[in-house]
Amino acid sequence: MIMSAFSAHIKKEWLYSSLAWSGVILLLTAINSVHDLLVVPEHRFNNHPFWALQEWAIWYLLTPISFRLLNQLHSQEKPKSRPYILVFMVIFCCSMSYQAIFDLFFYNDKIPATLVYFAPSHPMVIGVIMIVWHHFLNQHTLPATETLLVDSGKDKVWVPLNDIMHINSASNYVEVFTSNKTYLKRATLKGVEQHLPSKQFIRTHRCHLINLNHVERLQTSPNGSVTIMMKNGQPINLSKTYRRHVKQLCNAA
Repeated sequence: MIMSAFSAHIKKEWLYSSLAWSGVILLLTAINSVHDLLVVPEHRFNNHPFWALQEWAIWYLLTPISFRLLNQLHSQEKPKSRPYILVFMVIFCCSMSYQAIFDLFFYNDKIPATLVYFAPSHPMVIGVIMIVWHHFLNQHTLPATETLLVDSGKDKVWVPLNDIMHINSASNYVEVFTSNKTYLKRATLKGVEQHLPSKQFIRTHRCHLINLNHVERLQTSPNGSVTIMMKNGQPINLSKTYRRHVKQLCNAA
C-alpha cells in the first residue's frame, strides 16, 4: 500500500509535467501561428511548426527530475537552503547545455548567442517548477501527524504512525518497528520525537520511543524495575527518569 502510494506520487509528478509542458508548447505554437497570420510577410516569425517543441521538449524530462531531487532533499531531517541552490544550478546547467548543443547542431547558432538568449527564461522556468512543487507536490505536505518517512532498501516509504509500535536509537539511525517489518531512518531519536505527536509517542528510555496505542501492560519485577510489554510481546525498558510520566499516561489511556 505504501509503495503503491509512493509510485502514484511519482506518476503524478510526470503527469503534471507532461500536461503542463504540452499546454505551454501548444500555446506558444498557437501564438506564433496567429501572429504570422495577422501581420505582413516581412514581420512574420516564420518559425518551424515544431519550433516550440524543439526549444522546450527538454523540460518534459528535467521537470520531473527536479521534483524528485527536491523531494529527496526535503526528506532530510534538517534540509538547508544551500542544497536547494545546488539543485537550481544543476538543472540550469543541464537545460542550458542541451539548448546550446541543440542550437549549434541544428541551427548552427553560436553557443554564446544561445546562452544569452535563453539565460533569462530558464531561471524563471526553474523558479516556477519549484513553486509548483512546493504548493502541489511536496510530499512533506502530507499530514505530519499521520505518517513518517523511512528507508526501505534503496527507496523511501511513508509508514502510518498508527502502524509503528516503537522506535529505537541505533547510532546515526533509528529503527522503526511495525508489527511485521523494521525500517531504518537516518536521524536522531530526539529529531524524530520532535515530529511525532507527544500524546501518542512517548520516551521510555534515552534509546526508546513507544506508541501508547500498542502498549499492553506495565510489568513490575520483584526488584522494582518496570518493563513495558507491547501487544506483540516485545518488552521495552522503562528507565527511572521516565517512569512517573509513562505511568501517568498509561493510566490515563
